Amino acid sequence: MRLYPPVWIIGRRALKPFRLGEYELPAETNVLMSQLLMDRDARYFPKPMEFDPDRWNANDPRCAALPRCAYFPFGGGPRVCIGAGFAMMEAILLLATIARKFQVSIVPGQTIQMRPSVTLRPKTGIQVNVKRRSQ
Repeated sequence: MRLYPPVWIIGRRALKPFRLGEYELPAETNVLMSQLLMDRDARYFPKPMEFDPDRWNANDPRCAALPRCAYFPFGGGPRVCIGAGFAMMEAILLLATIARKFQVSIVPGQTIQMRPSVTLRPKTGIQVNVKRRSQ
C-alpha cells in the first residue's frame, strides 16, 4: 500500500486562495497530491524502499513523528474515503488467510514496471511462486 498505492494521485480544487510553500495559489486552483511520491520521500519514511513493518508500530518514534496525512492511501480530512476502514479490515483478513496457508514470494530477477492509469498497476504483471504451507 505504501510503495505501490492503488490510487497513486488524487486531486482537490481550492475553495479560496492559499499559500503552498513558496507559491500563492488562487481560488479554483486544481491541486494534485501523489501518494506514490510522498510514500517514497525519505523525509517522512527513512529508507523508503525498504520493507519495514515496524515503522507503523505506535511505540516506534518514527510513527509518532510522522506528520498528519503524510501517509494518505485513502485521502484525508473531510474527504477521506468512506470505505477506508472496511478496506483495511478486508486487507488484513485476506493477507492473514493467504499467509496462513501459502508462502508467496516474488520470482527473482524480474523488473516490475508501473502503469499509472486511474489506478496504479504493474505494466506486465508480477510473477510469484506460491507454495502451500504444511499443516
